[in-house]
Amino acid sequence: MSTFSVLTLGCRANQTDSEQISELLRTAGFEEVRPECAADLGIVNTCTVTAEADRKAGQMIRRLSRLCQLVIVTGCSVAPKGGLSDRSSFPENVLVVPPSQRDRILDFIPTVKAEPESLNSSVVIADATDKHGEVSSAEPFTSPKLNIKPHRVRALLKVQEGCNHMCTFCIVPLVRGPLRSLQANELLPRLHELVERGYHEVVLTGTHLALWGRDTASKRRFRGAAAAGTAVGGSGVETLSTVGLPNFADLLEELIKGSQGVRLRISSIEPMAFPVKILELMRAYPDRLCPHLHLVIQHASDKILAAMHRDYTLAQYDSLAQEFLRTVPGACLTTDVLVGFPGETEEDVQILLDYLKHTSFYHLHVFPYSQRAGTAAAGFSNQVPAQVKHERVRRVIALGEESARRVYASFVGTVRPVLAERSSPRPGYLLGRADNFLEVEFPGVVEQVGKIFQVAIPPRV
Repeated sequence: MSTFSVLTLGCRANQTDSEQISELLRTAGFEEVRPECAADLGIVNTCTVTAEADRKAGQMIRRLSRLCQLVIVTGCSVAPKGGLSDRSSFPENVLVVPPSQRDRILDFIPTVKAEPESLNSSVVIADATDKHGEVSSAEPFTSPKLNIKPHRVRALLKVQEGCNHMCTFCIVPLVRGPLRSLQANELLPRLHELVERGYHEVVLTGTHLALWGRDTASKRRFRGAAAAGTAVGGSGVETLSTVGLPNFADLLEELIKGSQGVRLRISSIEPMAFPVKILELMRAYPDRLCPHLHLVIQHASDKILAAMHRDYTLAQYDSLAQEFLRTVPGACLTTDVLVGFPGETEEDVQILLDYLKHTSFYHLHVFPYSQRAGTAAAGFSNQVPAQVKHERVRRVIALGEESARRVYASFVGTVRPVLAERSSPRPGYLLGRADNFLEVEFPGVVEQVGKIFQVAIPPRV
């Protein structure tokens, strides 16, 4: 039997794609090993969101090419607009399978009997792109075989692919293509199977979850209170909507009502087009919908947000964030922060730090801006020097760590349902995630991993 390993870079959507690939290979008779081990077949699922992500992808490709007889590279970096479209420097044992061909990955391996001596390399050209090399809206996004890794305690379920919103720093809409959504009747059978397999938590993933369903009817754009007369859910965030169009909250409600015995967690979600009915569902179904939002902010300076083409102001974001924290019991907020965007001044950084200091974020995913060829921001003249960016990142991370300690302390003594994930370094204890995303250490044994326990949140040791 041949062995394979998978190395994944990037977002939850990429993790979902990797698990689908793993499922295909396991079904074909391959045995999975850890990425640091030698294998007959290595998979690198790349991310191209920044130039730094492309650089890391190149490093991982070279590393696996030394460990594996054949390496298959897929993901956003090798899409037609990806940052690794020039493959001339790839090692000879590397085969490129663009994202549009990912579900056919077995077709590019000479036999599904998984005989090591049959593996050989080649280069595959995408066939789901238009004449400009962009992903077509006709590219299928179907609900594939369930993507389950045996060692996972929670499952990922992708409900949406692609993005129609062109932030000036982001290449993703060009490499993942336009919005495509799966409907509840396609997703419920998979959700039921996950429950039957024993999963107690399923994470719903996508490229731009807040836009789910907007590809099913014609769209018109309006700007919260300015165009519609009233702010959407009090937030005023720019919304893609029209009366009668389905939205992500509708999907959540259908999945909740159509299943039982599993809690759903929302992956990263944008404030643009955020359906505030989600907050109502969190209040109505506290045992089914996790009270956690990874609500992406990117920055707090309105000047920088406008330059990023984020289509909301700090006041609009804050209105939504505060409504969540105020009205959803046990609510916990996390976010992404992009530091060092072109034109960012010390005044902009101070606005960001002041906002983060006074808002209850449990976790900040902080990263420096990286010029990405093919994006509008890469051509901006007022780039921030690397040394300045990294110093600002350090300050934001330090503030985020302080905020995390403060938020955790506010929950000490309260009882939350915690999914046991793995053994703690401390003997006789487990580590897990509460429904609101707090990482909790509690007494337990490894046989309890994968189950949910009511735990009084302890002080940090």
